[in-house]
This record gives sequence, C-alpha cells and structure tokens, in this order.
Amino acid sequence: MYGFKLATNARRHLWWLSELKASVERCKFTCRRVWSSTDGRAVDRPNVIVISVDSMACKHLSCYGYPHVTSPNMDKLAEVGVLFENVIAQSNWTKPALASLVTGLYPFVHKTDAQGETGDRVDVEVRNSAHVLDKRFRTMAQEFKDGGYATAGFSNGGYAHSFFGFGRGFDVYENTAGGLKSCSYRLLQWILDHSTEPFMAWIHAWDAHFPYMDRPPYNRRFVRRRAPIRLDAANRHAINSGARTITNVELEFLRGLYDGAIGYVDALIGDLVRELSRLKRSDNTLIVISADHGEAFMEHGYVEHTACLHSEVLRVPLILTGPGLPRGRRVPAQIRSIDIMPTVLGLCGLHAQAETQGVALLPWITGDVNRDLLAGSETERGGGQVAVSDGRFKIIRQNADRRLHVYDVRGDVDETTDISMSCPGIREMMEFQLEAWQEEVAHLANRYWSDSATAEFLEMKADVVDRLRALGYVE
Repeated sequence: MYGFKLATNARRHLWWLSELKASVERCKFTCRRVWSSTDGRAVDRPNVIVISVDSMACKHLSCYGYPHVTSPNMDKLAEVGVLFENVIAQSNWTKPALASLVTGLYPFVHKTDAQGETGDRVDVEVRNSAHVLDKRFRTMAQEFKDGGYATAGFSNGGYAHSFFGFGRGFDVYENTAGGLKSCSYRLLQWILDHSTEPFMAWIHAWDAHFPYMDRPPYNRRFVRRRAPIRLDAANRHAINSGARTITNVELEFLRGLYDGAIGYVDALIGDLVRELSRLKRSDNTLIVISADHGEAFMEHGYVEHTACLHSEVLRVPLILTGPGLPRGRRVPAQIRSIDIMPTVLGLCGLHAQAETQGVALLPWITGDVNRDLLAGSETERGGGQVAVSDGRFKIIRQNADRRLHVYDVRGDVDETTDISMSCPGIREMMEFQLEAWQEEVAHLANRYWSDSATAEFLEMKADVVDRLRALGYVE
C-alpha cells in the first residue's frame, strides 16, 4: 500500500520529473531539426498521426459546448477539419476500448475485456494476469504497415503497453515514452528519419487520467477551492461503493484538476501541430484526435470511468483534420469508435484486409450520409453491463440482475431520466435491439473462436504492473 501511495503521489505532485524527461526530448529534437532538412518533400499518400487521450470526455471540451475554454487548440483543429458530435466508445476502460479502436471490432469479439485484472481484486494471481489482444486480430498499424507505411507508436505503457498486443504492426513501439509532451518530441524525432516515405504514428497519452496531475499553472486555471482528496484506488472504490461520501467542494476540486489536465493536453497538441508546420509536414498529414473513454463526476453516482456505461463515460471526441477534408464540418450522426480504423484507412486509400464491424465514414464526412449507426458498448466490470443505442434511444442492462435502464438520448443527452417503466413500448423495442445486436456480435465471435480456441491469459511482467500502479490501478 505504501508503494502504491508513493507512486500515485509521484505522478500527481512530482510532475517535474516527467517534465524533465520531456525537456530532454525537446532539446534532442530541436538540435536535430536545426541540422536536418525541413523541405517537407511530398509523399504519394497522406501521413497519419492518431492521438488518443486516455479518459478525455468530449463533454469537457469547449468545441463540444463545455462552458470553460479547456481546448482552444483542438477547437481550432475542429474549425479547419471535421468534428463528430456523437461518438460512442465500445467499453468503459482502456484495454478493451483501445482494442476496439485499433481493430474495428467489439470487445465480445476480440475478448480483451477480462474482469478483475486491474488491482481491484485482492487475489494476486488474478490481479497480475491479463487477457491480451490475440494475434488473430489485425490492428490498424498492421494494415498501414502492409500498405507501405512506416509505423511508430508512443505511450507510457499502462493498458496501452505492447504486452497487451498493441505493439503489433509498428516498426517502433515505445512503452516508456512518457507523457504527451515526451511522446510528441519522440515522434517528431522519428519523423525526421522518415521524410521520404508515408508514415502512420499513434500516441496514447495518459495525462488526463486519474489521479489527475497537480501541475501549475493548470491546477489553478479551473480550480476555485482546493480540497484534501486524491482520487486513488481506495478513494474511488469507496466513493463508487457508497462507503465514502464525496463533498461538493471535493468534487469541484477534482473536476477542476481534470479540466486543467485537458487544458495541458490541449496545449501540447497545439505545440505538436506547430512543430509539424515547421517541418512542413502539416499540409500532408492527417491528424486524428480521440479518446478511449470519458470520465464521470457523480452524474450517476460514480467517479472515474469503470463503474457505468452512461454518456459521460462512453461519449468521446473525434476530430479529423488534414488533406482533402472539408473545413468546419460537424457530423451530428451517432457513430462508434470501431469506425475510426476503417475511416482512417479509407482516407489514405487503404482497406482493412480483415473483416471489421466498423465502417468507413467517408460518406458522413462529405455529408452524403447522415444516419445514426447502432452502437454497442460492454464491460465485465460491476458484474457485467451492456449498452445499445440507436441514436434516439439507449438501453443499459446490468447482467447480474438483468436490471434495465432506458433513455431518450436525443432529448436527454445526459441520461437523467429513466423511461424504462413509463414507456414500456420503447423498452421492449430496445430490448429487442439489444438481443439482436448481441446475436450478431456473437455470430462473428464464433467465426473467430473455435471451441478449442481460448483468449490468451498471460502473467503480467513486473514493468507492466509497475506502470499500472503508477496510474492508480494496482494497489
């Protein structure tokens, strides 16, 4: 327990340690840029940079209507590109959500959603084992690699660690690249080495993840009053179970730190875009900004993101900017995280070699199609939950007791009013859609998994556990 508290305190308060590493990477890049060619010579296909920010809820971005200006740089990218207003993540925690993003498949198919592997259980054997993304599933990086692209991935490990299968298809995949600032300058150095070939790069950044960094000046920008609370594993479990009451002052403090963390991420995205422009790469680079899932602040009685499948946790941003995209286009239709991979491939003239459940959104981008796509989300957390939305109505089912909640998400975006009892006809319709969706997903899963095939369940390496501990997962 002492080691866990030390790790979380270091991440929250000793931010200057990661800043020091990032400053070293920035100096390395600056020196290399001075002595390198920046002619930005054109390649025959667009470059791609995918930035997924862990726990970044779209409702906390100003370009999505948040009253505080948390994301001025992302706002500018949305103004010159495409913003999807209603994107549904496929799970409420990182590993299955990212696996869906990079494969275009639902969690029930790729089977990376395993209960009890994040330090929430006292059983050390269960806690230190994990399902990984099986080799039978092709990743976005593999598709780009086979399409002639140079590929690189940068993260600070956690559930984006290559141990879990996310490094497949990358020429370079760094699990210890640090926060977004360090990742960005590592990426920029790598770009200097690939000036004559198209590249695809992925950054997964943890800077907005709990327990929320106390980093000046961002820890003052949206915080009115400080409170003596840290959103570590003990506190979040106590709050979500009802064993501990969180005060309004504490909640506003945590929300202010979180908004400040998003502001920090936004500033770094702005820096990366400016450096790309200096390198004369911005005109031919597709930038994709999204998240694995969102974050809760007691909207439905929970904090963080692993306890529910409500909108604050499942609705994520998606901003695309780059060559050939319309300027200032906002897409109101409901789409899914599984659509990101086929869409990015399609914008680069490629197609997934393996079957995906997501679709390429090019007709939505051009405005030729505006229909909502049926979105499913699932988790084994909390006894298991599943949610399905058709863009008008949404149903959430608790698997343990079969309890249902139904919402009119078009008129009640924040899902404040459960209409499951007052509108039995709508409830029955959504139950039918949920069952039909599960049957369709199970049909594809059965084609991937024979009776004798099981998902890989491996002992986690010590460095993987250490990085999960630093993120507040392992006690």
